[in-house]
Amino acid sequence: MKSILALIMLSVTAFTCSAQFYKNSSGIRLGYTSGLTYKHFINREQAMEFIASGRNEGFQITSLYQFHKPMEIGFHDEFFLYYGVGGHIGYERLNDQKLRGPYIPGGDPEFQVDERSFFTMGVNTVLGIEYRWLKIPMTIGLDIKPYLDFIGMRRTKVRFWDTALSFKYIF
Repeated sequence: MKSILALIMLSVTAFTCSAQFYKNSSGIRLGYTSGLTYKHFINREQAMEFIASGRNEGFQITSLYQFHKPMEIGFHDEFFLYYGVGGHIGYERLNDQKLRGPYIPGGDPEFQVDERSFFTMGVNTVLGIEYRWLKIPMTIGLDIKPYLDFIGMRRTKVRFWDTALSFKYIF
């Protein structure tokens, strides 16, 4: 009896969510920078997304300001294009190479390799497509999130193809 009542309440909640615009979603991002994600809409077209992720044996927090635009697709009106900018901060574990001893021309140089954790921060952009499946309630998204890293204030790194698939629960 309790399970039937719970099923009815879940069905009613799912159908009432389909008629509403959602304000918050939370889920997972699966890609090069995988992690947990939370999105909050400021208004119908602008949102803030936060991603807690692991990369290169480290941890990062990313914040993105996004703009959402409905896509004019003839067969369905629940597809949205989104784009935005933001930044990240965290740390990574990398190999730090140093030349051991003086370099002798014509000889093989010897390197000393130290594994160290480095502070990292950088800038991000994002471009993606989101399908809002409000009857379940969830969203499915596919995005590309290029970034520029400043690692330990000594190095920079650029990655253009940080693509991911996201699944988020709407609440």
